[in-house]
Amino acid sequence: MIEVTYLNTAKQEKYTSFEDYNEFVRAQQACWIALPDSTPVTKVTINGHDIGYKGQYGDLYFYIMKLDLTQYQ
Repeated sequence: MIEVTYLNTAKQEKYTSFEDYNEFVRAQQACWIALPDSTPVTKVTINGHDIGYKGQYGDLYFYIMKLDLTQYQ
């Protein structure tokens, strides 16, 4: 499971999650997610492991693509 913690426009902490990496990729490629690319992400976990990402939501897809996901299984 991929869980993304982000700040909405009111600076409130919110969460969104994806069942697995494939669902995350499908959501990004099909624009199923309603978060703007500029949304600040404060934390991302994959299967409960913090991957150390903080930045804009729009950069998260490319960041995760570069990871060796086997270490988070």
